[in-house]
Amino acid sequence: MSENNALGTTSINKKTILGKGGPIAGSAISIIGNLFVLIGFVLPWASCSGYKLSGLDIVTQNGSANLGNTNGILLGIIPFLSIGIIGVAILTIPASLLKKIPSIARIIGMVLIAIMTACACLPSCLFFTNIQSSRNNPNSFGLGGFVQIEYGFWVTIFGLIISLIGGFLGIGTSVAEMLLSKKKSAKSPEAEEVLADNL
Repeated sequence: MSENNALGTTSINKKTILGKGGPIAGSAISIIGNLFVLIGFVLPWASCSGYKLSGLDIVTQNGSANLGNTNGILLGIIPFLSIGIIGVAILTIPASLLKKIPSIARIIGMVLIAIMTACACLPSCLFFTNIQSSRNNPNSFGLGGFVQIEYGFWVTIFGLIISLIGGFLGIGTSVAEMLLSKKKSAKSPEAEEVLADNL
């Protein structure tokens, strides 16, 4: 019986760590990552001949560069998605701690974080592609000859990668917790039979 109790305690501890610790850690990592995204967005993203523009400048069309409305609109969703991710991550933390909230809420929250982060990566990748194209053709994509990607862009990308890691960590641990619960429930009838035989 003591061995059964030990196994049960170990299973409960694993379930607690996976079910609560994983989503909380994933949410915290995503929050940190998106703080980097927001900071990086106001730092220089591109430069040419000593003139620099931040992501915010590109979105608001400040400066002499003509980046085109389409590029500005696409880049403009990055800070909004980042703020949304932080909000979802903050809500996921109490959802992981409170027993009354179903475990599916944690999984939905972490999946939303991963999807929103992936959506924020798309305009960043498009911007990078446009910059590389402008090296060969300064007038392509309306980039006005920007040939240098600045550190603000890389800070933003770094934050998005961290956010993705946090999202996948939360999803992975939540799924593992669900599998562990199913495995435990499948074994519970056998454990009851063994206990009845011992009695």
